[in-house]
Amino acid sequence: MAGGNYGGSSIPTTAIGGQTLYNGRNTAYKKWTCTSVVAKATADAFTYSGQTINVGTNPLEFIIWPGWIESNPSNDITFFCYDCNCTGPMNNFVLADMNNYTGNTGGVNTVFMPTIIGGGTMN
Repeated sequence: MAGGNYGGSSIPTTAIGGQTLYNGRNTAYKKWTCTSVVAKATADAFTYSGQTINVGTNPLEFIIWPGWIESNPSNDITFFCYDCNCTGPMNNFVLADMNNYTGNTGGVNTVFMPTIIGGGTMN
């Protein structure tokens, strides 16, 4: 499946059936972005922005905006998408900084401080 962070709540992605995504493309999934698509068992196709996209059992990875899907794909096609309206909870790493890090720093600014791995008790 598509790797990397594409912004918003993109990790993890949500599997959505083709018909479900198509039916909600202008409502429930209007602000969603998909990063890959795959057919469940046999090859299938859908129309996206004027182009016929043939989908096989190996994932195709590209940015897909649900509103640009022009034909109703079957639920044999699965899209992997995420909510882009940035109202979901953060579910990834947060960079610690002096304004919001609440750990015990002993009064030392630990932002970007290197971590030494190994060395016995030197850490």
